Amino acid sequence: MHRSLTWNLPGIEGRLTTLRDDLVRETPALSMGDSAKFRRWVGDIETVLTKATVIAGTVQPEVEADLGYSLGDREQFVIALFRPSTRNLFDEIAEHAQNGCWCTLTDAMLRELAGLHEVAGALAWIGDAALKIGLLPAIWDPDIAKAGVLTQNRKAYDRNSNLARLCDRWGLYEHRIHFDIDISRNARKINHTKGTLVESAFGILFLKEGLKGVASAAELLRPPPLRRG
Repeated sequence: MHRSLTWNLPGIEGRLTTLRDDLVRETPALSMGDSAKFRRWVGDIETVLTKATVIAGTVQPEVEADLGYSLGDREQFVIALFRPSTRNLFDEIAEHAQNGCWCTLTDAMLRELAGLHEVAGALAWIGDAALKIGLLPAIWDPDIAKAGVLTQNRKAYDRNSNLARLCDRWGLYEHRIHFDIDISRNARKINHTKGTLVESAFGILFLKEGLKGVASAAELLRPPPLRRG
């Protein structure tokens, strides 16, 4: 029987709310330059909190309905959508907090917030690894002569361009938590990000339900039939 695997989650909503309140309380006593910096940080944190509310309240339930499984703690799904660009925000705050006593979060707590994108990355590689095996029932053919095309069939399912279709269906890309400026027109880079977001969701599914859950949800990744010209 599969054993559900879990992390000790930090309670990011509570930490972010505390951090925002600390910044708001300290802002009036600051110089003009620091005050502008604090207001920017407050705005960024409020953006994260707003996105987290939508992800937990709307996006995750829709993904769960599609998968046919509960993904468990909403916080973990929110963390799965953190992108590397969020690190700078918390690194900046942690560095400034070392020079004063205004922040009630410890340095370790701030560093955990800065590292949330690494948790998302770990979920993605877990999901990537789980899909490589979990997809097997969907692509299996008992004809031994077709064994050589298993890899080809697997790639049709888990290539980024195919994963991107499911990402669009779930709306993960537009709900990701990031501070990048969306100027890239590179379809390959965008599809790589979309594929990673879907892999993170499957990583959570694997941790909770094992390969059985991944295999049962693999039908969502069935590639569309090739068009015949």
